[in-house]
Amino acid sequence: MRKVTCIICDTEVLLDENTRLAKRLKNNPIKTFMCDECKSRLDTPKQRPPILTTHDKKDATSYHDEA
Repeated sequence: MRKVTCIICDTEVLLDENTRLAKRLKNNPIKTFMCDECKSRLDTPKQRPPILTTHDKKDATSYHDEA
């Protein structure tokens, strides 16, 4: 078993030596490791507020032109 540390939450995880990820981390220690929980948090997109498009801006200017 190989002990690795998550770069985000600093939790220690034990990986089997025969897995591909463990071999990559052993041969190239510059590679970083993220636990499954942190990886899933980063994979889900954020809910962003809607952005006004140029079409929406034209509707706003036409409203001011009528008055």
